[in-house]
Amino acid sequence: MKRRTLFFILTLSLTAFAPTPSNAASVPSAPQYVEAMAGATQVAVTWDAPSSTDGETLNYTARVWTVPPPTNSPVFASCSTTGLGCIIGGLVSGTAYYVDVIATNSAGVSGPSAMKPISPGNAGSPPTNVTATSDSSGRVTVKWTPPTALGTGQFAWYTAEAFTGSEISAGAYVSYCTADPASATSCLISGLKLGTTYYVQVRTVSSLGSSYPSAPRYKVFNGSASSASPTPKPSTSVSSSTLTAPQSVKVVALSKSVKVSWKAPKSTGGKKVVYYRAGVYTKSGVLLSFCRTRATIFNCTIPKLKPKVTVYIGVVALYSGAESQRSKLIAVVPKA
Repeated sequence: MKRRTLFFILTLSLTAFAPTPSNAASVPSAPQYVEAMAGATQVAVTWDAPSSTDGETLNYTARVWTVPPPTNSPVFASCSTTGLGCIIGGLVSGTAYYVDVIATNSAGVSGPSAMKPISPGNAGSPPTNVTATSDSSGRVTVKWTPPTALGTGQFAWYTAEAFTGSEISAGAYVSYCTADPASATSCLISGLKLGTTYYVQVRTVSSLGSSYPSAPRYKVFNGSASSASPTPKPSTSVSSSTLTAPQSVKVVALSKSVKVSWKAPKSTGGKKVVYYRAGVYTKSGVLLSFCRTRATIFNCTIPKLKPKVTVYIGVVALYSGAESQRSKLIAVVPKA
């Protein structure tokens, strides 16, 4: 009995101090820069790879929820791939959903990406007749015809994006440009590598999220061989700790609306503010609607709110390819 006990203790000791293989994989970080683009009954989801992958091929799962995660509710629908995009069908038009993406390798499952709200059937249609032409400087001019249906939300802008692949599930995002107002018909994508073939899509963005992208992606060959600096990926997260939130935010309750005012951010990181966006959020931080102003205007009114129902107001500064931290949410109850 004593020898068995001693053997058991020695075995535990050797196991406890056994070295971990140096090539063991670690759990990946969350996928980045998720975009969810809603059609009538489906959503196309794209993303960038996590910042850490340990060189392993990752499996991705894009998930649709009926309530904002984190939640104990089951996943409503999903799609899986080893690529950087996939399409989820079976959604109900006019219903609000929430999308995130996780990555899996041999070590386990990542945390979820940032959540994206979508509203199938309400986010509008994509532009049509998309074309793209390149010049000798590594820039691509994208043109389109505005859609006839802008959706039930408030129009924000068009986004034209260049990818290395022709399908949602193929290739990676490279660069982008945006344009507004709703009558806009073109924008210029810079920072592309010359001598390279790209595939371009355009989508409509509103307060209810992004429309489905134009299809098929338009193929364009970009000039002759040399290199150019990439344009940063647009993001709804903070791109730098120096991009602080707008200051001194004040909210006044009006009849079925609120008036929001603010002051410029304390720090812009040397960037130039393009717009301000005052938004109505849920308590958990999901953007529901907004008003937007040019950089020289520091107030706006958000209309069409339900009276006597608490909403939460926050303001962000929008830069070219980046977004500031959001101001602290302020609870307010619109009047009847």
